[in-house]
Parts: sequence; structure tokens; C-alpha cells
Amino acid sequence: MEGRKEFHEQLDDLYLELLRMANATLEVLERTKVAFRDGDIETAGRIIEGDDEIDQYVTRIDEGGMELLARQAPVAIDLRTIVVIMRMSQELERAADNCVNICKAIVNIRRYTLSPWIKENMDEMFRWAIKIMAKAIDAFKERDPDMVEKLVRMDDTVDRINREFLTTYDRESENETELVVRVVMTARFLERVADHAVNIGEEVYYMVTGEFAD
Repeated sequence: MEGRKEFHEQLDDLYLELLRMANATLEVLERTKVAFRDGDIETAGRIIEGDDEIDQYVTRIDEGGMELLARQAPVAIDLRTIVVIMRMSQELERAADNCVNICKAIVNIRRYTLSPWIKENMDEMFRWAIKIMAKAIDAFKERDPDMVEKLVRMDDTVDRINREFLTTYDRESENETELVVRVVMTARFLERVADHAVNIGEEVYYMVTGEFAD
């Protein structure tokens, strides 16, 4: 009995560590949004330099998860929870990596003036990417398998805006190829953030039901 109590205490610690990582990732997303909007290269630089903090979460979660798997041999929901926590840390880390890529773009386009069209659509895309990631994290906290369908619908909105950057962005109005490329890539990075959020929703579905989302 004492062993099971210790196991669940360690699992709770792993769960809380993932939530701390999730909150840190959301904060990075918010700061990246502001940095892009304001062309703030100092904030962008700090986000790039701080990427190791997110990576360290992954290391700690992987180590804690592997220890629980090796020492406790969990089954059923406990096993799925540990596996999903470890997988989610990877999804969050990749989302944060995309923020770092966006910040590198901010540094490279600092000398350009962004058109109102770019600012408005990029701001909308940031808002949706942050919203979908927050919803995915809520799904995990609430153990809500039904959230995955909502996340997919939200992801469709992010995909639509990304397509607008690819297809309706008036590139002839921009004088520099580098600006065009950086903006289009930034939209792509945000689209990937949303994809990682959907992946988290699918992991939650598996954790709760034991089945893979369609």
C-alpha cells in the first residue's frame, strides 16, 4: 500500500511539472505575439536565449516518467497517463521551438515596415494559436476526450489564415523578398503550433479512453 501511495505522489509531481511547462509555453506564445506586433527584438532575443528552460522541462519529465515506468510497472490509466505526459512535453517543446523560429524572423525583418494587412492577420493567427493551445491544456487538466473535435475545428481556422498568407498575400506590394519569406514562414510556424495543440487533444483522448482519436 505504501508503494502505491508513493507512486501516486510521484505521478502527481510529474503531472504538476507538465502543467508548469504548459504555462511556460503559453507565456512564450504570448510574449512572441507581442514581440512580433511591436517588432521588439530585445524580447525576441530573450525568448531565443530562454529556449533551454523549456528543453529542461522535457528532460525532467522524461526522466521522471521513465523512472515511474521502470520502478512501478503501472497499468491501464496510470500507464497511459505517464506516456501521455511524456508525449505532451514533446509537443509543448516543439510549439516553443516554433516561437523561437518566429523570434529569429522578427530579428531579421526589424528593418521593414509591416503592412496593416500583415499585422491584422498575423495578430488573428496568434490569437487563435494561443487559444487552441490553452484549450488543449484545459482538455488535459479536465481529462476531456471530447475536446479533440473542438480543437480540430479551431485548427481549421488557423489553417485558413495560413492559406491566406500563402495564396492571397499581395506579395507585389512588398519591396523585399526577405520580408515576404519571413512573414509566410511565421504563419507556417503558427500553423504548426496549432497542430501540436491538436496532437495534445488526441493524446488526451487516448489517455482517457484507451483508444486513438479518428
